[in-house]
Amino acid sequence: MYAAKAEEREYIRKNRRDRAIQQQKRERRRMLILLAATLILIFVIGVGFGTLLTRAQEPTSEGNYKYYTSIEIEKGDTLWSIADEYMDAAHYASRGDYISEVMSLNHMGDSSIVSGQKLIVPYYSSELK
Repeated sequence: MYAAKAEEREYIRKNRRDRAIQQQKRERRRMLILLAATLILIFVIGVGFGTLLTRAQEPTSEGNYKYYTSIEIEKGDTLWSIADEYMDAAHYASRGDYISEVMSLNHMGDSSIVSGQKLIVPYYSSELK
């Protein structure tokens, strides 16, 4: 009788161990699936952001190249008239921004210019020179 109960207890222990092992396997599978899904999601998000950043940094199709030229101020010229002639509205928010860049390039303290003075001014062109 003692041997029968011992066998029954052993059978019950074996069944519990088997169920525990099966449970552990299911948990491992669940964790691996979760890990794989997380890695795939991270990869997809990374590619998506990378694509967005690449698109954001692509230059516009026209006026891609920025150049500088030297001009001589003639009678009646103002920085505003120079901005009207050389400024590309696609690259500057306002004439004031363009004029600020011209003043910075030429180390000007104020916006006064005189006939005969030479200035370096930026401009954009779609042609590669």
